[in-house]
Amino acid sequence: MKEVTLTMYDVTAIAIDPETNEIVGGPRTERVNTEENGLFSDASGPWEIEDAYERFWNRLNASWEHDFPRGKEKVKVISVKEVA
Repeated sequence: MKEVTLTMYDVTAIAIDPETNEIVGGPRTERVNTEENGLFSDASGPWEIEDAYERFWNRLNASWEHDFPRGKEKVKVISVKEVA
């Protein structure tokens, strides 16, 4: 039997103010196609999709690791669902 590899995922995320921990946006769902979006081309499952999504939004600048900029929200993934 041939293994089926899913390439579509629905990613639901929220935006959080890292200073107050308050939700400031979302939840919002975005459909990700791993075959068409190079950001996710190496992802092989929901956890890797989640990691790549948060990495893209939260690690735009290496200096943010120690000094996340004021006024910028952090994106946190709530769920990743495979789409058949």
